[in-house]
Amino acid sequence: MEPLPPIIERNAAPDLTSDDAELAINEAITLVRLWLERAKTLETRRSRQTMKRLHGVVANEAGVDFVMAFIDRVARPDDHLIAARQLRTLIDTTPCLPDFLGPIDRLLLRAGSRLAPIAPRLVMPLAHRRMRSIVGHLVAPAEPAGLERHLARQRSAGWDSNVNLLGEAVLGRREAGARLAQLKVLLHQPDVDYVSVKLSSVQAQLNPWAHDESVDAVTHRLAELIDTAASIHPPTFVNVDMEEYRDLELTLDAFERVLGAPQRRHLDAGIVLQAYLPDALPALQRLAAFAAERHRDGGGAIKVRLVKGANLAMERVDAAIHGWALAPYANKADTDANYTRCLDWVLHPERLVGMRIGVASHNLFHVAWAIRMTERRGVTNQVQFEMLQGMAEAQARAIAEAVGADRPLLYTPAVERADFDVAIGYLFRRLEETAAPNNFLRALFSLEPESQTFTSEAARFTASVVERHRP
Repeated sequence: MEPLPPIIERNAAPDLTSDDAELAINEAITLVRLWLERAKTLETRRSRQTMKRLHGVVANEAGVDFVMAFIDRVARPDDHLIAARQLRTLIDTTPCLPDFLGPIDRLLLRAGSRLAPIAPRLVMPLAHRRMRSIVGHLVAPAEPAGLERHLARQRSAGWDSNVNLLGEAVLGRREAGARLAQLKVLLHQPDVDYVSVKLSSVQAQLNPWAHDESVDAVTHRLAELIDTAASIHPPTFVNVDMEEYRDLELTLDAFERVLGAPQRRHLDAGIVLQAYLPDALPALQRLAAFAAERHRDGGGAIKVRLVKGANLAMERVDAAIHGWALAPYANKADTDANYTRCLDWVLHPERLVGMRIGVASHNLFHVAWAIRMTERRGVTNQVQFEMLQGMAEAQARAIAEAVGADRPLLYTPAVERADFDVAIGYLFRRLEETAAPNNFLRALFSLEPESQTFTSEAARFTASVVERHRP
């Protein structure tokens, strides 16, 4: 096998040949108007209540602060008495409970905070259950029976599911082995056909300063997972996720080594790229070359799931602690521009040889633009649209209607009820991301075709296309 091209420099000359990218802007804006009108007719009472509640959480800083404090201080402790005391302190130091809590919820919380230290085993399970009802729609149950029912509902609603067994980086070999065993059980579950996995969740103590040794260790784990998935009939699709910038080269090297091995060149698998990294386009170009080479040899296809990135807070902390430059772009405008730049580059038949693209975004404008671009360039069959479970259900249904036969994919995080605290990190990121001032999901709550919010978001989108080569 010929050596693959190295990742190119960040400031390499852009490809400026695709004028149709800007021609599709007005088409996309028109399509978003149609989706918003259609979403009104598709909205159910349940989805309307969910959107209203989520809007109440993220609409102001007090709501986000309260939910995050509750999850971190009250939901996290295993000891009911400790959690009860934290609940009492939280309520006592929050004189004005956030508006998203209705009058009954506010009354129950104040009464519960007084009773909890006296009867913690009675009160705390009830408090946990109520909080799960507010944010729990963002995750699915991991227990086989509960997950089966959940996935069946999503299939009947027109969705495929990408199941992600939640869990942070493992700390030791025993924990890594246990997580690997859990994933194998998930792979064998009959109703699960698509699974995401982070390499840091199945291999402990990865060291960025010992790159080759870390690649060797994690390649063994990834190969074991992909071989297990391939042995199932029909095979389960494995998607390799990543979060931190330090995982980028490690994940790319391991992915290419496993799928480039002669015994696995015929297999399909996927990988994630994050557009908030300036390295995303060079990495995408590298994967396109790898996919094309496998295809020439009669190999299988790879799928690249392009996201914008949801780990910015950790990257900022990491950079500040070490005195390093921030790895991702520092602002949302540059991230959006890089997202459209990556899509503009890859959505060509000659660049999708042996490769599919997952367009993962809740920004209706970027999704609409990507749909129009795939139609213009004749690559509709090589693109799948992906969204997060629990977010903007009615709008997602409108998109599902638009893409037709190729069912959209819902990213579905799963956690066992007894381990709901494992979901804390994920929920933190989702709430923080949604509440950010420039985040499209926050704007979506008040997005109407002729509103000021629509005009503002359409302008942001237009800038991300017109200025896609600037960051």
